[in-house]
Amino acid sequence: MKLRQYLLTGAGLLAISEPALASALSGKALETAANAISWVVLIFVPIAGVYLFWMLHIWPEKVAQRKQHPQKEAIHALCLLSLFFGGLLWPLAWLWAHTKPVFYRAAYGTDKAPENDEAPGHNTAEPASRPEHAVSNGPRNVATLRALATANGALDGISGGMSGAKEQI
Repeated sequence: MKLRQYLLTGAGLLAISEPALASALSGKALETAANAISWVVLIFVPIAGVYLFWMLHIWPEKVAQRKQHPQKEAIHALCLLSLFFGGLLWPLAWLWAHTKPVFYRAAYGTDKAPENDEAPGHNTAEPASRPEHAVSNGPRNVATLRALATANGALDGISGGMSGAKEQI
C-alpha cells in the first residue's frame, strides 16, 4: 500500500510542475549570449592560462631573488629552459631556489649574493681595511696576485731561489 501512495504523490507532483528552462533568455538572445560566452572562453582563457603558466615557471627565480641566492642567474636559466621542456625542469629550479648553497658558503664565507650582482672577488676596489688573516673574497686573476705579492716583496725570494736552481741544472 505504501508503494501506491508514493506513486500517487509522485504523479501529482509531476502534474503540477512546469517545464524547466535552462536560461532566462530564449530565441535570438540566447544565441547571442552563447556566442559572446564562447568568444570570451576562446580568447581570454588561453591568455590567462599562458600567463599562469609563465608565472608558475618564474616563481623559483623570484624566490631566488628574494633570498639573495648567489646562483640566481643559473636558476633563471633553468626556469627558461623549463618553459621549453614543458615544465619538466621546473621542480629542479624550485628545489635549487629553496636550498642553501653549501659550497658557495665554504668558498666565500656567505650564502647570500652580493648586493651589486657581481661575482665576489671581481670588484675593482679593495676594501679600505682588511686584516691579514681575513678570508679572501674569491678568486683573483694572476696579475692582481703578482701586484700584491710584489708590493709585499714576497716574490723576490722566490724568484732568486728559482734562478739559482736554474743555474744548477
